[in-house]
Amino acid sequence: MLGQTNGIFADFTTSLGNFTCQLDYTNAPKAVANFIGLATGQRAWLDLTTGRVRTNAFYNGLTFHRVIANFMIQAGSPNGLGNDGPGYVFHDEFHPSLTFSDFGVLAMANSGTNSNGSQFFITVANTSWLNNVHTIFGRVISGSNVVYAISRVATGANDKPLTNVVIQTVAIRRVGTAAQAFNLHGQGLPVVTNLALRIAPAGSDIVLAYTNRLYADNRLYVSTNLSAWNGSELGLELGPAFSHSLRRPRAAGGEFFRMAQIQYPASTLAPRAVTNRVLTLNFGGGLGTIVVTFNASGGGTYTYTGGSPGVVTDYEWFQEPYAGRLWPIYYSALIPMTLRLGFASTTGGTFSGTAYGTSAFPVSGSFTLGP
Repeated sequence: MLGQTNGIFADFTTSLGNFTCQLDYTNAPKAVANFIGLATGQRAWLDLTTGRVRTNAFYNGLTFHRVIANFMIQAGSPNGLGNDGPGYVFHDEFHPSLTFSDFGVLAMANSGTNSNGSQFFITVANTSWLNNVHTIFGRVISGSNVVYAISRVATGANDKPLTNVVIQTVAIRRVGTAAQAFNLHGQGLPVVTNLALRIAPAGSDIVLAYTNRLYADNRLYVSTNLSAWNGSELGLELGPAFSHSLRRPRAAGGEFFRMAQIQYPASTLAPRAVTNRVLTLNFGGGLGTIVVTFNASGGGTYTYTGGSPGVVTDYEWFQEPYAGRLWPIYYSALIPMTLRLGFASTTGGTFSGTAYGTSAFPVSGSFTLGP
């Protein structure tokens, strides 16, 4: 049988054949625990379309939704579009012994720092520029011909295979005492639950009461027919002064409600709002520094290195776990930008994004967020 040396192994059965990865639970315990938990149904995840918490085997039936020849194959997106996941994110894990040096590296896909969820990819070539950008948590040890075959299928728009390549099952095998002892529930990953809601009338409104917690990411789902659900994010609770209820207008035709909560083990750092705070953006590549003072009216003022002061005419701030997005920010005399701020602390970190001049170009650097 494959993989009889000690370790934890993931046996993939796909519509193009089978392959096996060995999982590095020593150097990437969070990523391995997350993958095992999702693959086996031992970790709960959030169905983003319905707001229902589920524990079925996550990867079974999903496709390799993005395939690039001579680069990698990617999977783990429930909607097959590559823009979703399990409803939560977790920290990056980097180790000097884990590098993108050759074929068969198993790693987490992400949308920036500390944004790992369920999507993963497997390389088919040296991709060293991904070192310390994506968490490596395993390696292909058999079935390389199948991985190569998947990487060479015909693709269309967005690198999506023209014929679906389906993950039929992912089976986890533990061999040896250490592998058996690895605790996937002891790695500090977020915990996903549905919450009981207490609903009470309040004049023309209703009040939804629920059990709130520190470092909780709360999501409200609403339906008029128990079929189609609309979800909204209530924000992450970073301080102890939080509410246990939500007030909203009563709908004439009646509504159904569902609440989901993602409990993080510690602060995710990014604030709910940047109102009345000062953001300093230090751009790389000699592009200078912008200091923005946000006001309470959706705008603010700014200064730019070597330039005259100006006005922030509009901005939108979106809180995310471990990050915040200015999506976009408009200046009176500078080109607009979309920026993702990855927080290393409550007061700073690094950012990346796009500036929109005569043509769009990437920008990045470090930032501080003052009071």
